[in-house]
Amino acid sequence: MSSSQWELPSIPTSSIDFGGGIDTSFSTFDGASPSTALPIRPQSSQQPPARSTEIHYSADELVAIWGRVGVQLCEAATQLYEKSKKSLVGDGTYNGFVMAALDEVPNAARNPPPAWGYLVYSQSAASVQKRLSDIMPGDIVVLFDAKLKGHKGLATYTQAVGAGEPLVGIVSEFEPKKSKIRVFQANQHVGHQTVEAASYRLEDLKSGIVKVS
Repeated sequence: MSSSQWELPSIPTSSIDFGGGIDTSFSTFDGASPSTALPIRPQSSQQPPARSTEIHYSADELVAIWGRVGVQLCEAATQLYEKSKKSLVGDGTYNGFVMAALDEVPNAARNPPPAWGYLVYSQSAASVQKRLSDIMPGDIVVLFDAKLKGHKGLATYTQAVGAGEPLVGIVSEFEPKKSKIRVFQANQHVGHQTVEAASYRLEDLKSGIVKVS
């Protein structure tokens, strides 16, 4: 036995393919700012799941995405607003109008609602939960059961939107000093043009949620 010797089996040295790398190219609608589809690395059933990672974009990257997608989405929404004076845009719903605008922008991702893209702003009642960049024309805004109350000049106003069905629109303008967004959205009032322009003052949000992507 002392003369016997253990021999390790030879191990193949050929390389093992663990799958392709992650595609980190930007694709947005995503966000109105920018709406962005997050890349996901495919998993094999024979491999253990990889540790999940969330992609974060810098302010400069978000501006670059907006320049490629947000500007064009705002232009598309403006054109559809003009077109709506004579014909129906989309299917007449909030989501339908936004999807019709996204169809006009080849670079925009078609993320299904409610996740329209890369979230850049979130507010619950008067509390801002997230702000990664300024709200920009072409961003997609969603209001969930939002109630606003404040003053316009000397008069008091109240506004309630997004109850039951969330209100979804495309930002046409944002005034940071007044925290005011102007939005193109489907007009669900019979007898009017099918897309309308509305405005919301975020500092007057008393309850509900606002998200911008």
